[in-house]
Amino acid sequence: MDILVRYAEIGLKGGNRGIFENQLIKNIKIALKNPSLQIIKAQKQIVISGENINIEPLKTVFGIAWFAPVTVVGNNQSAIAAAALKLVKPGLSFAVRAHHDLEVALGDIIRIKKKIKVDLSNPQQTIYITEFNNQALIFNQKIPGPGGLPVDTSGKVLCLLSGGFDSIAAAYLLAKRGAQVDFLHFHVFPDKKKVLASKIMAIIKKLKFLTLSQKLYLASYLPFQMKVLDLDRRDEKQELVIYRRLMVSVAAALAEKYHYQALVLGDSLGQVASQTLENICAVDQAVSIPIFRPLIGMDKKDIINLVRQIGLENETNQPYKDCCSLISTHPATRADLAKIQILEKKIKIDNITKEIVKNVTVISL
Repeated sequence: MDILVRYAEIGLKGGNRGIFENQLIKNIKIALKNPSLQIIKAQKQIVISGENINIEPLKTVFGIAWFAPVTVVGNNQSAIAAAALKLVKPGLSFAVRAHHDLEVALGDIIRIKKKIKVDLSNPQQTIYITEFNNQALIFNQKIPGPGGLPVDTSGKVLCLLSGGFDSIAAAYLLAKRGAQVDFLHFHVFPDKKKVLASKIMAIIKKLKFLTLSQKLYLASYLPFQMKVLDLDRRDEKQELVIYRRLMVSVAAALAEKYHYQALVLGDSLGQVASQTLENICAVDQAVSIPIFRPLIGMDKKDIINLVRQIGLENETNQPYKDCCSLISTHPATRADLAKIQILEKKIKIDNITKEIVKNVTVISL
């Protein structure tokens, strides 16, 4: 069996295109889990050869525009015609897509032999012929891939994963742009056991096949929870922004330790009180590392549709105690940064950050 793989955006690269091609091949091998496969690249194409290839995983490999099972024959008209005739379905109009002379000649052969009509504008079936290493590849379908760039060609980022729709979609979109995405999850439990038995692991188990993630960091929210019990009721409105500043501070410390270049959040501008522009800016000012928000202009409906499309809706909808649900239900929509900084000094936020970072659990995926 042979599979032709075509990429789109990689083809726009210049002298470094080979780096992207090689990473795509590496990721294809990971997805197919078949060490006996032969994978060859030439002429901006990749061909996979081997026995019993399961093509389904190719639909999830970032960097693939489309792929197709192909028949490989000698690059001569008689061999191409014989292979093409086997692919043609009777009774349906057709078109041939190849270089012009072959299109005309092969079209005539198929029309006469199969007694079917040529329709170049709206064919019911299409026969494609392309060259590869002095051979001809014949196929009659193009199966869409996810597009984007191969994972691990655009740096290394740490995504704060809550278990909700937003953070899942954010991780997916960064991986689609070629970033290697790992996860940081804040939990409310005294140890990791309940997290490992929760929907978080079910989500990551599926998501890592798309994102090729390697690490999960588990951080306990409890040190923060204990300290904010001392805050006055009138200060509760600032608590959620303080917590979000704490989260990115912990993430920034881990990023420095484990060499991540940016953080990823699932914020969508104005979607909830914590994601007003003022609150987003207040969070950003807690750290110097870049924070990416790929969902910033997306509607909730579009985010849910994306998570549904990648097959994680059921896992996301499972019940789970999220840290943010324990914090003030009526947070300030406009952060008072001066007041927040006073409150952070009061609860010794730097010490809380260090304690959480010190006790982070690192799980290899």
